[in-house]
Amino acid sequence: MRWNVLYLTLLFSMILIVGCSNNEVLENSTDLKDENYSVRKIAWDFLHKKGWNDTANKDWETAVVTTIIVDNYVELLDQNYEGKEVLAVSFKDKENTVVGTPIILVDIDSNKVVGYIPSE
Repeated sequence: MRWNVLYLTLLFSMILIVGCSNNEVLENSTDLKDENYSVRKIAWDFLHKKGWNDTANKDWETAVVTTIIVDNYVELLDQNYEGKEVLAVSFKDKENTVVGTPIILVDIDSNKVVGYIPSE
């Protein structure tokens, strides 16, 4: 009887350990695709289409997404966005700085590229 209890305790412990470790892997994989994943991808595709991705670090998934108000330093594809809030996607360049690549502006609601801030 003691052996049965020992085996059942050991089996339960192993199931518990395996179950917890699988949850951790699932949590880590979902962290990679946060709510701004699609915005980063849309901005990266725009950079690639324009041929501006040659200065950018190819790890586009680490781009920084912030919210800004459009001002006069922006090249707009649609003038209706002047003075409005948009998402700004900043890609690091190959030297791991943000200097060489334009910042891409994306509409918050439609996820459409509406402009860019030229690089220095």
